[in-house]
Amino acid sequence: MIKLFYVFLCALLFNCASSTAGISTSNIPITTKKYKVIGPVESKNSWFTFDIAIMAVAFSKPPINDMMDDMIRSKEADALINIRYWQDRSIFLFLTYNRLGINAEAVKFSDEPTVETNAKKTR
Repeated sequence: MIKLFYVFLCALLFNCASSTAGISTSNIPITTKKYKVIGPVESKNSWFTFDIAIMAVAFSKPPINDMMDDMIRSKEADALINIRYWQDRSIFLFLTYNRLGINAEAVKFSDEPTVETNAKKTR
């Protein structure tokens, strides 16, 4: 009976909360701009939050914008395309350890004007 109590207690105190993932086409609108793919970029970061049941207090904001700005600067790019992200959380007693990862492709805009390709053809 005591062993069952310890197993139940450990299950309450140490558990994994959740994970999410997502995708986005770009960080800014680029439908009318010509660009060249420079290469892949990746960034990971983590932070802690303090959780008591349904109430949580973050020690810092999620660093999404800073991560994306660093990714753009690292390749001297203008934007990011094909953005994929994931997040997971692990709970240890009253602390939650959050991790965030972002993968994307860095692009550089070209100075050439865009050519309209969807114009109707006449016969």
